[in-house]
Amino acid sequence: MKYQNKKGFVLLETLTVTIFTLIIFTILYTSVVPLLGRYDALSYYNDLDITYDLYYVKKMLLADSNYESISNLDYKNITCGSLNDIETCQEYFQALNINPNNGDKLVYLNLSNDNVKNNSSLDDDIKDYLKYINVKEKILLLKRDDYISYLEMTVKTFKDQIIESVNNPSDSSCKTKVDEDGITYISGAKACINFNYVWYSGKLWRITAIYPDGTMKMITDDEITSISYNSYDSVNFYTDNENKSYMYQWLNEDFLDTLNNYENIIVTDSKWNSLTTEDISTKITEGASGVTTTTAPVGLLNSYEYYISYKNTIYSSSYLNIGYDWWLLNSYNTSLVWEVINGGYGSRSQTLTSGVRPSINLKSGIQLSGGSGTKDDPYTILGDKEEVIAGTTLLNTRSSGEYVKFNNELYRIVSIENNITKINKNDYVRDTSNNVLTKKFSTSVTYGGGTTDDYWDYYLNNTWYNALDTSYRNMIVESTYYIGTNRGSTGYKASICATASNTVTTKDCTKTTRVWTGKVGLPRFGEMFASQQGSGSYASSSMWLMNPYDISNVWNVSNNGGDNYYNPTNTNTKPYGGRPSINLKSSIKITGGNGTKENPFDIDIYK
Repeated sequence: MKYQNKKGFVLLETLTVTIFTLIIFTILYTSVVPLLGRYDALSYYNDLDITYDLYYVKKMLLADSNYESISNLDYKNITCGSLNDIETCQEYFQALNINPNNGDKLVYLNLSNDNVKNNSSLDDDIKDYLKYINVKEKILLLKRDDYISYLEMTVKTFKDQIIESVNNPSDSSCKTKVDEDGITYISGAKACINFNYVWYSGKLWRITAIYPDGTMKMITDDEITSISYNSYDSVNFYTDNENKSYMYQWLNEDFLDTLNNYENIIVTDSKWNSLTTEDISTKITEGASGVTTTTAPVGLLNSYEYYISYKNTIYSSSYLNIGYDWWLLNSYNTSLVWEVINGGYGSRSQTLTSGVRPSINLKSGIQLSGGSGTKDDPYTILGDKEEVIAGTTLLNTRSSGEYVKFNNELYRIVSIENNITKINKNDYVRDTSNNVLTKKFSTSVTYGGGTTDDYWDYYLNNTWYNALDTSYRNMIVESTYYIGTNRGSTGYKASICATASNTVTTKDCTKTTRVWTGKVGLPRFGEMFASQQGSGSYASSSMWLMNPYDISNVWNVSNNGGDNYYNPTNTNTKPYGGRPSINLKSSIKITGGNGTKENPFDIDIYK
């Protein structure tokens, strides 16, 4: 009888199974572990459970609606109390045996901030540990007395979220973008573009382009003012230090001054290409050589960028059309500048007036603090003005553009000077049937001469003022209103400055002696929100401004968003609408709201 050598078989079988097992383990290890993230090979590298647990904590954080607030910090010791899914969080913490009493920490680090590694609030051993790992941006780190482990952690950037919305429109039939030269331009009909709204510095903006370096261009959603583009001698956005265009000055002096923390939020050395072209489809590349390029924090959209905005639709349906006329950046020829008009585009003499919609470029590294990007819930930016504390925050600490509820009607903050807050009514004064109330300006070109309710100056300071609730009347302080004569071609500064110099800002100039002192005025030519703010389509009325054009005429904003001037005493001059402008006492505090149009500030006086 022959006997089988079972020992040899068992030995061979065992060896085969062992090799097979090692091969499978190697494949799994090399394939799966990199997906889970990197961790320190010098500490507990055999304990894969730690890596798995960290990986699932990471998944939980990214799925949690609070992860965005975590991503906005340079570092954060994560606790279950700071997350929505506390029960799941506690399970993972228990699996990781995290015991804060023993010095255990689960820490999120945003290493894109160069200062985080030297932050004094971090433990010394964590800072030492960071020297030995190669993570460029964000990590989730588990620190114990006996080891430190980590996972790389990817958090959606502002750019990522916009790109995701562009690529996945809510309506699959919508076209929402044009990709060109690495740039993603937002392009489409109004009904399709409701994902690119940003609330920043008291203004609502629209993102128009996303660049390869992560920067993004924005334009205000409405007109911020209405002024001449430049004087007779130039159609350029900017010529030289001694001859800056009116548009360049207003954008980079008056408007820039209203942007919060702009040095850390916007690209201050943005390039603005003002190439002259008579063809709206002529491609204009910012920063290109051999063209007229200006470096400045604030500019306007150029003609090609407007053209791209309707490439997926027709020009009258572009999401950038707001029903009013507004300037574009570049010239049409040697005497005309491009502009958008209601339902399309055209050109206008630089000495005439049109609406202004400023444009800025957001830095690539900015972080969101909230919002979903819709008009009703716009994105908000970390580093913008801090939130109000109801009953404590003074109104005079807020931003130009924020909305205020005054006597149950909507106003916007225009400016804050000497702790006095100036606000303009967002809509016209209306009668009891909600029709726009129209009146003559005054008995001359000088505000304040009216003697009956037929004139805005008399009506506002008597009938309208006395009809206010007593608590609101008590908020108004008598103030000086500047009513300098301004012919438009002499520049917007003439409304407030004695000399409209290129080298002096409206804030620093010697003020005109032509003033009116009282309680209720009208918007000043060239100031913030001296523009159509109402219906989003051609307005039902023109509205008076407060400044004379010359010895016979007074400025008004026409219903298309540009400015005109009329003789207020001429019997043929139609009565126009009015938007009250008032100054509020320094003691006024905010009692509610967040300053947006949907949730304006409630205010009161605390004695």
